[in-house]
Amino acid sequence: MRRKRSIPVTDTLIGRGTSSEGRIECDAGLRIDGEFSGEIVCRGDVVIGESGIVRSNVEARSVTVAGKLFGSVKSHGRFTLLASGEMNGDVAAAGYVIEGGARLNADCRTDPSLAEGRADAQRDDGRKQPAPVAADGRIAVPQAKKQAG
Repeated sequence: MRRKRSIPVTDTLIGRGTSSEGRIECDAGLRIDGEFSGEIVCRGDVVIGESGIVRSNVEARSVTVAGKLFGSVKSHGRFTLLASGEMNGDVAAAGYVIEGGARLNADCRTDPSLAEGRADAQRDDGRKQPAPVAADGRIAVPQAKKQAG
């Protein structure tokens, strides 16, 4: 009897010299070294490389910027702005890493509940989002909140 193999999730790359616009929704990671305009919803990590220029609203597990990002970011994990990076817009993230020399021109909000709220989030098509996965590979499960009284 043959076993069904699971199809591995593949990362997506928009390479240097490539220009694209529209909406990207992906389950795996996304790396942009070219140019993109539109909307990004990614259940994996988004990386904007040094040559990347993005004009977009971005929602992802984590976001790393080494290039230029114009728009708003909602990171359910860490937002990282590297020394070569530039961020212009709004950022809401569970945590931040900003390297010296980075250019940050944004309204920033730290919201630890973003890390907890991902498990029950709905996709645009109404299906449930997969639960967030911690760095060690375990599924992150929100803890029940205690009621006062």
